Amino acid sequence: MTENYVQYASGFQKDNIDEADIVKAISDIQLMDDEHGAFWVSVITDNENVIEVNKDLSLSVIFGGQETKYHAIDWKEVKELYKLLLLEKFDEIASIIK
Repeated sequence: MTENYVQYASGFQKDNIDEADIVKAISDIQLMDDEHGAFWVSVITDNENVIEVNKDLSLSVIFGGQETKYHAIDWKEVKELYKLLLLEKFDEIASIIK
């Protein structure tokens, strides 16, 4: 099993997550103040692959040490990107955010 985790800017962290944890994090972030309104998910393969989302739908995507900034259309798109991340579909994510 691939190692993965979710971490909130407020400090909460959970290992070995699934799609339900992503849905909860998206719900939680919408209730957070701006200072703590972010979370990130990391999937560790040969590298650490991370997507961080802020309350304003801005994302930082880090694959292989390369960071790409992206602004999601809505929370549905954010959920889809995280779903692809958990499935290790890094190429699909890269084609969406370019």
